[in-house]
Amino acid sequence: MVLSSNFVQRGEPALLEKRTRTEMALAHGADLVIELPVLFSCHNAGVFAAGAVDILAATGVITHISFGMEDPAGADKAILDILLHEPDPFKANLAENMKKGFSYAESRSLAAESLYPGTRNILSKPNNTLAFSYLLRIREKNYNIEPLPIQRIGGAYHSIETGILPSATAIRRELRKRRFRILEKLPPESSLLIERDISDGRCLLSDVFYWRIMRSVLLRLEAEEIRTFAEISEGIEHKILETAKRASSIEDLVSSCISRRYTRGRIQRHLVHILLGLRHTKNREAQRKGPPYLRILGMNGTGKKLLRKMKETARLPVYFHHKDFRESREKTLADLEYRACGIWENLVDSPQPTRERVMPPVIVDL
Repeated sequence: MVLSSNFVQRGEPALLEKRTRTEMALAHGADLVIELPVLFSCHNAGVFAAGAVDILAATGVITHISFGMEDPAGADKAILDILLHEPDPFKANLAENMKKGFSYAESRSLAAESLYPGTRNILSKPNNTLAFSYLLRIREKNYNIEPLPIQRIGGAYHSIETGILPSATAIRRELRKRRFRILEKLPPESSLLIERDISDGRCLLSDVFYWRIMRSVLLRLEAEEIRTFAEISEGIEHKILETAKRASSIEDLVSSCISRRYTRGRIQRHLVHILLGLRHTKNREAQRKGPPYLRILGMNGTGKKLLRKMKETARLPVYFHHKDFRESREKTLADLEYRACGIWENLVDSPQPTRERVMPPVIVDL
């Protein structure tokens, strides 16, 4: 499986570091866990999905890809064809919706709806959106990979209800409010790992440190410099900078910047890119070229066998430690990853600043 870095797609630092999440994945069926570097993991659905699919394809051993959807039956070829080929009526409608101030995602769903009724409802759901991004990448690159969408069950993506199967959003919210009984709703292996990290001061239960660091970074920047960071456009740099001067928390900052055009996720990803120092030119170059390596985060016995097979099939170099990176482009992205992990460490109570450089992959012997 492919696992996100310590800053994730919703535009926030992860609750748990990638090593703990790797342990969880191996405890629940994964055989081999490969990193999705932060430059791809903390990005919009298209960049996130492209990076993940490219990594899986580059192993040379993947034949299928599985992902959750709110509406698996909605993975309609007609919708996919519209999004892939973007016929002229679609493009015109997309541009018109953007002029009206809708976000890109909403503009796209409305444009597709005009050609294929029902599309807007399907694309309005987060996991469906990500699923179509996976499907598009497979089609764009003509990968010989069979998609296997599965029905997502339990709480909706943004739900804060704590029912039998609470959403990840609800779990994070309960933990940050110190309502640890939510752990009873999780598999025992996951609960134990979270309890361990909470006890060790390595679970991100507060955004206080994040806010202080983020605000300090913003206050030293001018609007012209903020404009050079990844995907910043249309004057949002002025809104971010002015809001940061009076905001009282990261939530206050984000909420004050949200608009019809700028969704919560987009604002949060902007902030992470600024924090990490990810410039627009480096970001676009990395997107164009795709992931340059396969970084192994963990494995079990079956995963070891897959790695032996990948010695002959992998189309990208395989790495296990940060210190092993040598080639310039590989090292550039690996150094950004190292920087991101170092910043994440400063957000928890018991930071280990060099952990990314020294920790080996997680190995589970069955």
